[in-house]
Amino acid sequence: MPNVPIQDAAEEFVLTTPEQLHALGAPASRALFQGLLGLGEGSIKEIAQSIGKSPHSLYHHMDKLLAVGLVVVAGERRSGARNEKLYRPISHLLATDPLNRDPAYLAAIADNGEAGYRQAARALRRSLLDGRAQLGTEKRNALALQFTVPLTTKQLQDLTARIDSLVLDYTKGLEMSEEGEFHLITLGLSPAD
Repeated sequence: MPNVPIQDAAEEFVLTTPEQLHALGAPASRALFQGLLGLGEGSIKEIAQSIGKSPHSLYHHMDKLLAVGLVVVAGERRSGARNEKLYRPISHLLATDPLNRDPAYLAAIADNGEAGYRQAARALRRSLLDGRAQLGTEKRNALALQFTVPLTTKQLQDLTARIDSLVLDYTKGLEMSEEGEFHLITLGLSPAD
C-alpha cells in the first residue's frame, strides 16, 4: 500500500477518478466513510458501532475505500489478543476536478450526486417522522429547498463563488463535538433539463 500522507481536516481533497466517486456512491461505503468522518480515526469495530452495522459487513467496503485512496491506515493498536488497524479519512472536504472532462468521470459525478440526494431524502424523512427534524419553526434544524431560476453567466459565477466561500468559511473553523447531533448537508447546483 502506498504511504499516503493524511491531510489536515480542513484541506480539500480532489477526487480524480470515477472509481473514487463510485466508492462514495455505494450506500454501505458512503455510510462507512461518513462514520469515519464522525470519528476522525477509528477501527472497523468503532466505525461499525457508530453507524449501527456489523464489523464483518464493513471489511469489503473498507478495502474499496483504501484501494481508491479515500481512507488511509493511520496505525495499529492492541485490542485484546490481537492488533487492530486504525483508519482515517484522507480529508473531510472532498471536491470534484472541474477540469476533468472524461465522460466516465462526469457520469460518476452525476451518479454520486443522485446517491447523495437519495440519502438526504431518506435522512430527512426519518428525522421528520421521528420528530428530530423541525421545519419552519424558530428551533428549525432541517432545511429543504429546491428551486429553479434562470441565471445569467455572471449570476451563476456569483452564486457559485458565494456557495464555495460559505462552505470554506464554515468548515475552516469547524471543530467536531461529541455533544453535537450529526446533520447531513447536501448542496447542489445544476442546469435544469
